[in-house]
Amino acid sequence: MIQYIDMHAVLQQSVSSLYTDLVTRPTGRVVRERIEQAIAGLGGAEGAGGAGGAGGPDGAGEMTIARIDFAGVGCIDYSCADEIVAKLLRDRPAVLVLSGISEGHREAIEPVLTGHGLAALIERADGTLDVLGAKGAAAALLDELVARRCAARRPGGTYALTLA
Repeated sequence: MIQYIDMHAVLQQSVSSLYTDLVTRPTGRVVRERIEQAIAGLGGAEGAGGAGGAGGPDGAGEMTIARIDFAGVGCIDYSCADEIVAKLLRDRPAVLVLSGISEGHREAIEPVLTGHGLAALIERADGTLDVLGAKGAAAALLDELVARRCAARRPGGTYALTLA
């Protein structure tokens, strides 16, 4: 199972119902804390549902997979990308699958992840996965997801999640 988080709903609940941009480190901190609560199963994030993890091939270890939907988010700056995405990856063993990502979102998030040696995934509209961040971390992330049977290689060399 994959945890779903509607970033726009979390932002509106955290800051203002009219605000659509993720800018400033304090905004990022509030949004990240709500996402952490949702991932931990404590609620607190409207639009978040379904906690889940996937055990490894030997049944050991849980992996938290969170799909964070950026649809409806206008822009994200570097400080929010660091405060939200990078800190979520640094502070807890999780896989972040980002959807609804615009080119502007990618331009802010990718250098932050690369600078920290971290990686996340982007899920395209057709379900294929693209990596975001440091190349070595991205390759290791895909390998682990395939080994845990959370993702599979598709024809043509692309990857897709196997979990709902």
